Amino acid sequence: MVAHVRQVQDPDKELLPWREMCAKQPAFVNAAVEQVEPVDLLVGVLTTDAKFERRSVIRDTYMRHTVPKHASSGRPLGNVQVKFILGRPRREYAERVAMEMELYNDIVVLDIKETQWSRKTYEFFRWAAENATVPVLVPGKPTTPSKNLVRIGQQAYEVRWKLVDYVLKADDDAFIVLNELERRLRALPRHLLHWGYKIADWFMGGELYALSYDLVEFIARSQDIARWPSLKEDEQVAQWLRLHPQANNVTWASEHCWIYDHPRAKTPYAHGFLFPNLVNAIKHEYIQGLSEEEIVHRGGAKHAWSYSTTTRWGMPYRSPQRGMSMEESVEALVEGGGRWDRRWHRTTQDVDAPPTMPQTEALLMANTSRLISPSHDPELGLAVYAQEVPTHTRLEGVGAARESHVWGPPMYEYAETLRSERYVNDTLGGTVAVHFLKKEAWFYETMLALVGTRHTWPLGSAANAWRMYNSPSVQPFSQTYSWIAVS
Repeated sequence: MVAHVRQVQDPDKELLPWREMCAKQPAFVNAAVEQVEPVDLLVGVLTTDAKFERRSVIRDTYMRHTVPKHASSGRPLGNVQVKFILGRPRREYAERVAMEMELYNDIVVLDIKETQWSRKTYEFFRWAAENATVPVLVPGKPTTPSKNLVRIGQQAYEVRWKLVDYVLKADDDAFIVLNELERRLRALPRHLLHWGYKIADWFMGGELYALSYDLVEFIARSQDIARWPSLKEDEQVAQWLRLHPQANNVTWASEHCWIYDHPRAKTPYAHGFLFPNLVNAIKHEYIQGLSEEEIVHRGGAKHAWSYSTTTRWGMPYRSPQRGMSMEESVEALVEGGGRWDRRWHRTTQDVDAPPTMPQTEALLMANTSRLISPSHDPELGLAVYAQEVPTHTRLEGVGAARESHVWGPPMYEYAETLRSERYVNDTLGGTVAVHFLKKEAWFYETMLALVGTRHTWPLGSAANAWRMYNSPSVQPFSQTYSWIAVS
């Protein structure tokens, strides 16, 4: 009977009115925290010894490409640390985990048997109470050996370690936009704070939540919590905080709009990738009300505020059309339909569509540089021919008549324009975390949707700003296999 009642009351068994949640949540304005000093935080991603590929894809996506940047230099800041939290690795994985630790310096091994229950979370907080730090620089002393000094201009500094403002626990199936996360926490109290996605007005969802350092220290030192049984961890953290002597003063800050499940997930928390411009539109329609036609389109009044253009609760995701390129496929996962809503495909009328011309006009001969010596622009890194050059005139057969795409202006330019539109001229904050990424490929999909390719294409000369081919298309030919063709 108890189990039955729990299932009926379980929030995971009810479709959520996420549109209403977004409409009611105040917009996060980036300018409100620009003058506030960045906060220091450590994110502990709880994972297990065998998940080498999962750790690799996390390093390759959000750990590398969403870290906060210095406002003027654009260089990554050191105020956000991400660590993978493991129990003792099993014998067959121990050596590989040790090599991974040496190579990346981002793994913490707790001296406990591996578990996904609250004991691991508790031991992580115990470790974090002493070790959750970020490196900082302090003025060097005359007695400090020169090899230990860092020089900035004429001033010499030494490295010290500072305890963080916040400790976060995260699941390894969550994609975290670290710069968005840091800005959200920058606007919140530094003490007695618990932040996350509050479920059923009871506890913060375990995919990602934050505790101010003082609460972590309390958990680590509490003898009552030390004797606590190992149970479902996110619910237990809420119970632990109720033991705090100032429990009534703890701020529970909930983020209901910008934490959600991946569009391909079949959960009640899933919908398309969100951007501020769409949430602004949702706020407007919530104030103005929906037309009868729109209510019917969304499945009736009961479902109007949980409606998603991408996701149907409990049903597998279905691509809106066959033959889509990867670029188009990712855009179709954006809530509202993305760039190509209802037509789904890029056309020659798109502002960033490549012009075509005969290949005989697009290609230069391989010996062009011997005939006309180019200069190399120091900024772009490209060869520059100052006079007209002969095109490739010796193509034979089919090649001579083939049309070729000539990409330009650089792909980055429209990507930045699109981002500016979606983030309302970069004034508003967006997605903080996407949860329930059960396949490694979904991390790359989320990366493409939320971050794009601006920092993932090879860095260096401007040659990397232009495509060589169209976006690859994925063309399934059976239920089991698919092949990738470059169009």
